[in-house]
Amino acid sequence: MRQRVQVSVSPRVQLIPCVAPALLVGAMFLAGCGESPAAVPATDAQPLVTDTTALRIANDTAPDWGASAPWTIGVAPSLDIGPPTQALLGISAPVWLSDGRIVVSNASRQEILYFSPAGKLLLTAGGRGIDPGQFHGLGWIGRAPGDTIVAYDFVANSLALFDPKGKFVRGAKLAAGGGGAGLDPLASYPDGSLLVRVGGATSPFPGKPGTVMRDSATYLRVGLDGAVVATLGTFPQSESFGVSHTKGGVVAPFPVPFGLVTAAALRGDTLLLGTGTRFEIAAFGPSGAPVGLLRAAIPRSPVTPAEKEAFTTSAITRLRTASNMMQTALDTTLLTALTNAPFPADRPAFGRLVVDATGALWVSGPITPPQPPTNWNVFAPDGTWLGSVTTPEGFRVDAIGQDAMLGVWRATHGEERVQVYPVFRGAGS
Repeated sequence: MRQRVQVSVSPRVQLIPCVAPALLVGAMFLAGCGESPAAVPATDAQPLVTDTTALRIANDTAPDWGASAPWTIGVAPSLDIGPPTQALLGISAPVWLSDGRIVVSNASRQEILYFSPAGKLLLTAGGRGIDPGQFHGLGWIGRAPGDTIVAYDFVANSLALFDPKGKFVRGAKLAAGGGGAGLDPLASYPDGSLLVRVGGATSPFPGKPGTVMRDSATYLRVGLDGAVVATLGTFPQSESFGVSHTKGGVVAPFPVPFGLVTAAALRGDTLLLGTGTRFEIAAFGPSGAPVGLLRAAIPRSPVTPAEKEAFTTSAITRLRTASNMMQTALDTTLLTALTNAPFPADRPAFGRLVVDATGALWVSGPITPPQPPTNWNVFAPDGTWLGSVTTPEGFRVDAIGQDAMLGVWRATHGEERVQVYPVFRGAGS
């Protein structure tokens, strides 16, 4: 039987303390494994915000759809952009413009590509270089009002703005962070300002080799002039364990396979964020104050021995392939780290958050590295748990419209394609 509760409670807020100190600049990389891993500190088991807040709480124990009128995704893409007509590599989330054009960042050539709704290449902006509007570390792109494209260069720690015709308008240095390490734009607010995450795993690792710790990150609202508009909070971020290249050497962080990672998305001016310790997603208003909490009776699933073996085998294969492609010596310490990596008992409660054009929140199942998730639970804007949707294997969902979704499909050997799939929302939706 389905049960749904919505309540309000008295005002008080508690954010979980972070396991590791929040640092504005961090580096995360690899080395060899040492001692047996320690348990994740108990503070990660605490709720993101307490129930004693004047929050609107949605608490669902079963999906609303049942067996009737589920939402589904088309079995084949309605648009497919990639080789052999268009070489793409290192694509961040593609962007839909208001007229249906699709904008793609192609990091391999440090360029921004504009495609028609039918997939025809219309124009190219950016490019590798030091002139205004060029890049050395092209990463995330987003859309500001008037179909302005905002591009982030993580090497220069700067923004570049392009008008709807792909003409460079102006640039801006970001006041937060520096050099790109540990700074990630995540999404655009309605006014064009950016949700930016600063922090993450740091080097040297703040613990002994083999110890598992969870770092932290601060979430900011940053204007298109690069200035910080608001600090929204500091939250636990990702899990890593300490490894060292040589005995007595510097200890560096290595990501924990199937480890906890905080996910975030924007619904208008509201930040939606969950740490993955349980199926619980908090909503924070423009000032960072909690305004809502969504919970669902979806338990964390165990990490099976077969999944551990598959992950390790796949990761080592990718490492050997990359070494051969770049014609570099295989780093045996990385092999050791992968072979001895600690696995948690359970997967995170979820993987990614995407808000669609209607305001519905899509919450993916845990990510199985290196593959993107294919199972999603969908929640209406009022918090009602509607049901589950399955997306195509290998397809990373980046944007969801009323009747289509946009994202990137990646082959196991590295080929990338931008694709659009139809979305069927069922009767009466």
